Amino acid sequence: MALATLKPRLSTSKTHTVPVLDRKAGATEMERGGAWMAKRDRVAKRYGYRCADCGLVLLRGKWECDHIVPREQGGSNDESNLQPLCKDPCHRAKSAKEAGGRALNANRYQ
Repeated sequence: MALATLKPRLSTSKTHTVPVLDRKAGATEMERGGAWMAKRDRVAKRYGYRCADCGLVLLRGKWECDHIVPREQGGSNDESNLQPLCKDPCHRAKSAKEAGGRALNANRYQ
C-alpha cells in the first residue's frame, strides 16, 4: 500500500526580513578592526596600562576600552573620550550605573 501525500493548503509565505538597527538613533557608530585595536592600545599606553578608576595593572583580556561619554549619548570614538577600565568591578559598575540612569529616564516619560 502506497502512502498518499497531503497537498499543502497554504501557499508558502513571501516573508521578507525587516532590517534591524545596528545602533540606537543618535548613537555614535562602533569602531571595529585593526584601527580600533591600535586605538585601544594607544589609550592603554596613555594611562600607563592601568585602570583609569582603580589604578590596577591591566591584564590581557581583563579590561575594556570604555567611552567616558557613552556612544548612545553622542560620545565620540576619539581617544580623548576613551579610558581603560578593568572589566570587574570598574567597567561593570560604570555600566550598571549608566543602565540605571537610562531606566530612570525611561520611567520618567511613561
